[in-house]
Amino acid sequence: MVYQEGRRFQRHLSLVVASLAVAVTLGLVGCHGEEHAVKLNDDLVRRTDKFFDVAHVSGGTFVIVGYDGRILRSEDNGGSWKEIARPTNFSLTQVSFVGENGWAVGHQGTVVSTRDGGKTWTLQKSNTTKALFSVSFVDQNHGWACGDESTWLWTDNGGETWTAERMEVSQVGLSEQTTLAVPDIIYYGVQFIDSQNGWMIGEYGNIRHTADGGKTWDSQHESLLDQMVAKGGNKDVMALGAFFRVQFTDPQNGIIVGAAGAIATTNDGGTKWQWVSREGDKPDVPPLHIYNAVLPGQNGHVVATGTNGLVLLSENKGADWKPATIPGGVFTWINGIAFSPEGKGVLVGGKGLILLSDDAGQSWRAFEEKKGAAKAAHS
Repeated sequence: MVYQEGRRFQRHLSLVVASLAVAVTLGLVGCHGEEHAVKLNDDLVRRTDKFFDVAHVSGGTFVIVGYDGRILRSEDNGGSWKEIARPTNFSLTQVSFVGENGWAVGHQGTVVSTRDGGKTWTLQKSNTTKALFSVSFVDQNHGWACGDESTWLWTDNGGETWTAERMEVSQVGLSEQTTLAVPDIIYYGVQFIDSQNGWMIGEYGNIRHTADGGKTWDSQHESLLDQMVAKGGNKDVMALGAFFRVQFTDPQNGIIVGAAGAIATTNDGGTKWQWVSREGDKPDVPPLHIYNAVLPGQNGHVVATGTNGLVLLSENKGADWKPATIPGGVFTWINGIAFSPEGKGVLVGGKGLILLSDDAGQSWRAFEEKKGAAKAAHS
């Protein structure tokens, strides 16, 4: 397909945002050898590491994934970590667990899975080579993933087989002049809350929703465009930035976050979304890319992370925000964050960043590796 020059420019910008969103530089395939104990002069966690996501498994167990297929696992709420034998050298961008069963996705259509809480991992055949940025499972069988060029996947058998499909481009807010400029969408985030109801979000403010497990998808970003028009803007998706993460606590209440401080919330399942902030128009939300938002507990508490060491807190479902307490000197991007039900938290990002919390994200401290204690795990 031959794209117009305008589309090429837009795609370049989108890929720049994509690299920021998941801080991804394409991993190169390397030789697969036996994992070795990390040398004392080669720390387990290095400043050259890029950690893209972290997930809570159970108890005090957390799993981190990142650049070059690295997988780290902790059984003491992040106090110590072991490197796990990796089944791929492609970067892993997101990880999701249901009990001891977990899946991670990444570049070149990579999908890896575990059945033992992240101790060992195996490759699954995804039937795509497109970069994947997000994965969501609701039980041991039903899962979805999404990524580049309008690609999304689904499985109903735990990933033994994946079906790759292409999302049709939404016509909401797509003018005749921009139809050729938006032939496909990068989808950065997906979340299902049960086997039928899910949301997928991405470039140009796209919010897609399904109520039948992905058989059909509607569009939910029109209400955000209408609010922009009410402020004197145009009803054009080209004016919307990218959304990076979607989180629902129940079928009605959800939040999405994205580029340039974009935050929107809904209390009716997405029938109508309401802008909270966008491009610095709310004083308590800086115009920085917000890459993730999680909701530890059910009391309106939200923790969001982003570029330049951004960690924000909300106690009223995202309506108002304040900065969390983090160690000085943290200026890298922060992409992954997860909590245990007890409020223990792990936060990860660029330059080998791992921060830990004991109070549901109100305050964070740096992970301090015990020299000589870091060893690779053997499968």
